[in-house]
Amino acid sequence: MYKLGSDENSDKIVALIGGDKRELQVVPALLSGGWQVLVYGLPEHLLPAGVKVVFSIAEAVSKADIIILPLPGIRGNGELHAPFYPPQIVHDEDFAAIAEGTPIVVGVASPYLKNLAEKYGLPITEVAELANIAVPNAIPTAEGAIQLTMEKLLVTIDGLKALVIGYGRVGEALASRLRALGARVTVTNRSNYRFGLAAKDGYHIFPWESFQDALPQMQVVYNTVPSPVLDRVKIAAMAKGSLIIDLASMPGGTDFKAAEELHITAIHALSLPGQVAPVSAGNILAAAYPRIIQELLNAKTPRETAKGGNER
Repeated sequence: MYKLGSDENSDKIVALIGGDKRELQVVPALLSGGWQVLVYGLPEHLLPAGVKVVFSIAEAVSKADIIILPLPGIRGNGELHAPFYPPQIVHDEDFAAIAEGTPIVVGVASPYLKNLAEKYGLPITEVAELANIAVPNAIPTAEGAIQLTMEKLLVTIDGLKALVIGYGRVGEALASRLRALGARVTVTNRSNYRFGLAAKDGYHIFPWESFQDALPQMQVVYNTVPSPVLDRVKIAAMAKGSLIIDLASMPGGTDFKAAEELHITAIHALSLPGQVAPVSAGNILAAAYPRIIQELLNAKTPRETAKGGNER
């Protein structure tokens, strides 16, 4: 873990807003970095000593030097990812309490978050695709997808006919684990390079332009591509009783309404690492965040207003 001297950062406040069991692993790493830590959205009894728990977003962010949001961040409808708390909508006035120039760290920023950040002059750093987070995170995502398959289908993974759409970090991790369990794995990918890599790795491959032809034989289809790839026509080609597990970030790559109407079970499996392996996934973040935070604070320009919010 990246270690920092406590004296160096003792006057800096990190506000952690929302989160799930992963963030419970992050908090000790923040404390070890020497920062003052304010938390909103996590249960106080699960947090270590030295953390200050507050009871509103505005209170948490008003004095923060940097703000950490959970990887899923704030959804398109404004809802904060904070499963320990009742549904919480982030309002305009919450961001009005943040001093201009305060960095925000999030996995993936929704349009809702981007609009608020732009309005109040708050730079966003999206970390979900950073190699030191995305690469190890692919493992619990793949394992979670397999667990979900075992829960939803009445067959073994051994002998399962599976199509993996996209052969990036998650697709590659998933395909290898499925094959190790005896699944009959087919891979398709849009780019020639990754398509060729899947072929080199020994998978049965199907051309991107015609992978619809493979769908009737598949018992499960895993999508990792965050753009519309499984439309109504393709879903209609799938066999009765088959399953779609969409692992792509919002809004996913599946026409979920069409799947429901066509009686094909389709699951948008978001934040799987936080559900199936929160300690492992949280440790990935805990190892990465101190360095990210320190670099952002070092690069930050001096505030034009005193702590306590903007004068607008």
